[in-house]
Amino acid sequence: MAKVRASIVHDETGRIVSIARPSKDAKAITLSGNGHSVFETELEEDKIPEMVAGSHRVDLAKKTVVSC
Repeated sequence: MAKVRASIVHDETGRIVSIARPSKDAKAITLSGNGHSVFETELEEDKIPEMVAGSHRVDLAKKTVVSC
């Protein structure tokens, strides 16, 4: 499947809260809640559902998404 640009909202421990995938020409800003941050990266589109389900987290030190 294709890679897509995504904004990942996560908490301080790297737990993924949500993933936003704006369309290519959209001008969008991803907001986060209290205690959350946004990490932007490219992801395999077909992996997004399992990432949101809890099988992955954001590794803040390495600035990447990793399996739990």
